[in-house]
Amino acid sequence: MAIHDKYVLGRDKVESKRLDSQHRLLVKVSGNTLIHPTLPTEQIRSVADIATGTGIWLEDVTQFLERPHIERYYQGFDISSEQFPSNPGPIQLSVHDVTTPFPKEHWNRYDLVHVRLLVAALEESDYRAAITNIYNILKPGGYLQWEEIDEETYLSANPVIQELRRCFDYGFRAEGKCFQASAKVYKESQIVGFVDVERLAYESHQNPDLRLGTDKRLAAIIRTLYPRLLWRSGQVIGEEAAMQRAEALVEEHFALCEKGQSPSLTLMRVVGRKPDGVDL
Repeated sequence: MAIHDKYVLGRDKVESKRLDSQHRLLVKVSGNTLIHPTLPTEQIRSVADIATGTGIWLEDVTQFLERPHIERYYQGFDISSEQFPSNPGPIQLSVHDVTTPFPKEHWNRYDLVHVRLLVAALEESDYRAAITNIYNILKPGGYLQWEEIDEETYLSANPVIQELRRCFDYGFRAEGKCFQASAKVYKESQIVGFVDVERLAYESHQNPDLRLGTDKRLAAIIRTLYPRLLWRSGQVIGEEAAMQRAEALVEEHFALCEKGQSPSLTLMRVVGRKPDGVDL
């Protein structure tokens, strides 16, 4: 891993597998709502996914929206093509950085733009540009749906969660990033011009069947994001020391889980609409 890579996490097959597993968990945490239930899915004909990664969200959405005799267009964007699927089916995939304007052929094109988990990738100063660029590719009346796991999931008396919050807050600040990502999206989207903006929270503890999945997901985060931020932000010297700290924290995490102290996962979702009659 390049220590100055803008994207904190890796892009290998192991990380792609973790992302797909995490996707399935997050869908369950949100009550199996791939698309927010207030959005008029029957009117959606074109969908874009930002930071699409393996394209797993779009893959599920193509099945969710499938109707006979209705054609839809699906487009995934990511800053890297390394995790793109080899056989994307009906999904179009392009390399693009959301902080830069999209090519004009994408402007006013999409009924729904989905974004997920950019808290570890976007610098705080880039949010307005990213949201503006998304606004521009939405059709008038189109919808934004942005999901994050940010500071809200790390507000807990659990000592493992407290250590993660300390590390993430320090590490993100050191890189100019925003740990309060969903609150930032909520604020900036209104400034850019979105209306009917809502910020919602989904808790994994609402479904006890998700406990094992959330426990395993957190262990994976401790083994990936936690050591990388420790090392990148200078909280430890060297990658080996960071990994040792991570494994010790994983052990503490599972010990607490065995005592019935599994932490909840909070998924934040911001939805908003581009006003009707706004054409670019």
